[in-house]
Amino acid sequence: MPAIDPARLRKIQRASRELRLLFIVLFVLVVLGALTKLARPNPHGAKVVVAGIIFQGASLTGKIHMLWVVQHVLGVAIGLWIFYHLLRLLGLYSQGRIFTAQNVAFIRRIGLSLFCFPLVWLVGLIGAAPEIAAAQTQWTQILPSFPFNALIEGAVILFAGWIMNEGRELREEQDLVV
Repeated sequence: MPAIDPARLRKIQRASRELRLLFIVLFVLVVLGALTKLARPNPHGAKVVVAGIIFQGASLTGKIHMLWVVQHVLGVAIGLWIFYHLLRLLGLYSQGRIFTAQNVAFIRRIGLSLFCFPLVWLVGLIGAAPEIAAAQTQWTQILPSFPFNALIEGAVILFAGWIMNEGRELREEQDLVV
């Protein structure tokens, strides 16, 4: 198997370092944005969305507000967890470690983490079910709010991780055959 071209490897390393820096900045901005959103008082008449259902005015009870906070915190935590694994993956790429089992593990963790978003949505739906049942017109908004995209993205990333792992194993086998 031919060795990796050093010039191409340097390009990958440089691009990975730059992307890693960008994602570190985004990580910090997400944390600051989440803290700002949670710290901001909820003025009378404001609205919150839990599992795609809008609650405002008298329907915005303490329970609904707490469900909104829990759903928001869990969603941000999953997003930060994905950022963390992406930063670790880019760190490996910036070190020139392209085809390793560790890279595949980070890719798989990112894909699996995306499957947690529907669980967070479900927590909000189950928690707010009595209030949603009282407002019968709201049921039509629930299904469109389901995070189908997270399921699709997670499946695609897991598939890419599987392909990457197969390629890594083929490369290791080829290196042994020489």
